[in-house]
Amino acid sequence: MEFRKGKYSEAFQFFGQAVYLDNAVAEYHYYYGLTLIRLNRFKEAERAMSRALKYEPFNPNYLAEEGHICIKLGFHQRARGSLEKAIKIDLSNKRAVEGLRNISE
Repeated sequence: MEFRKGKYSEAFQFFGQAVYLDNAVAEYHYYYGLTLIRLNRFKEAERAMSRALKYEPFNPNYLAEEGHICIKLGFHQRARGSLEKAIKIDLSNKRAVEGLRNISE
């Protein structure tokens, strides 16, 4: 709820607690990573997204977000790999297509 309301500091606290309580749930890491992105904490977001991918390595949404994080961090080659993998899994993944366009520009 807090994330959807744009209250990212509060969401950061809640998702951090969720990850602490159950570290094996990919979705917790994913939303924690999304929250960190909104807070411009990209290195931490990358770690969170990597943990999500550890549990669900073929989730196209996780891969697409990892690609966007890597773009922000300047890791364009790694970003391209994640985004292309996301598109191979889900051809209609708009976030991945958008990310590839950002790299090409």
